[in-house]
Amino acid sequence: MDTPGRADFDGPSARGIEREHRARAFTLAGLRDLLRDYGVEHGRIFDEAGLTAEEFEDGLAWVSLEKLARALTIAARVTGDRHFGLKHGTRGRFTINPLGYLMANACDVRTGLRSFAQFHPVIATNQLEFVESSAGAKIEWSYPITMSNVVQLTEFVMMRFVTRIRAAVGAHWRPVAVGLMHRQPADLSEYERRFCQRVSFDQPVNSIAISAATLAQPMPNADPQLFKLVKRYCEDEVERQKAVDHPLNRIRETMIRCLQHGSFGPKHVAKELGLTPNSLHRRLKAEGTSFQRLLDDTRRCLTHRYLLESSLKLTDIAARVGYSELSAFSRAARRWFGISPRSFRRSAPNLDAAA
Repeated sequence: MDTPGRADFDGPSARGIEREHRARAFTLAGLRDLLRDYGVEHGRIFDEAGLTAEEFEDGLAWVSLEKLARALTIAARVTGDRHFGLKHGTRGRFTINPLGYLMANACDVRTGLRSFAQFHPVIATNQLEFVESSAGAKIEWSYPITMSNVVQLTEFVMMRFVTRIRAAVGAHWRPVAVGLMHRQPADLSEYERRFCQRVSFDQPVNSIAISAATLAQPMPNADPQLFKLVKRYCEDEVERQKAVDHPLNRIRETMIRCLQHGSFGPKHVAKELGLTPNSLHRRLKAEGTSFQRLLDDTRRCLTHRYLLESSLKLTDIAARVGYSELSAFSRAARRWFGISPRSFRRSAPNLDAAA
């Protein structure tokens, strides 16, 4: 049996020219102090992750989201603490985060979280939504399928949201439920202690469920005038980001959402984008690709992540990437990776050990 090389497991590179996903440098604020508590010098973490100290002199500078995720993964490995991301999420202080100011000065928790999701592109380019219902709401987010080893980053962000809400409504607040995209670890006690008893893994998106009663809680130190000023800044910044974002990023993210709902043909994707199928075709052609080529690459990247980072059954992975029959999915995986999906998963390194 042919064994794939290490590069096959390090993360699928997008077969296109999408702009690299980014986040603000302040995401790692406080990381140096936390590493110092473990007796670890931050320089070795940054060097291995491909980051430089100069990149963090300006907290509002853009840096590679993939490198940020890698830095947290390396930190977890070097310190030997698989819950490093959770601890960084608790201890990190982000005094120059405009969305932190926006949320803190909203009239209530609902408005704060809704505004955070609306203006999320100000601080990062990955997908994040605030989904409301009569029972409450969910914060849902994911990372580009071209990125691997996002466990620590995911748990850091989860803990940051929980910490922010607790700052508003009280230290004993707990979510209704949380969902994580990565595989379930053997010991759930740390998640149950920090979040709640309803913690699910292998989910389609990362999520935090919040009750309607919590959403109605007022923000304790809200300043309406400051909220308006920060909101205006965020509106201007979002418009600037739209001008530089690559169109393939948005199309690929829309394809992923459509795959999750089971309707992923050109008509469905175009409708989600607010385009006609012909307009979508022209945009893809202008970027040197086609609908089928981008869809195939999106399925490949999703499969790569599910095989390495989840414990989903192959039939469930097949369904999530749009294959109704396991045989068709297996043929596609063999074309992508050179071996069967079962063999690919067996041959993969244990990412949990590095997470």
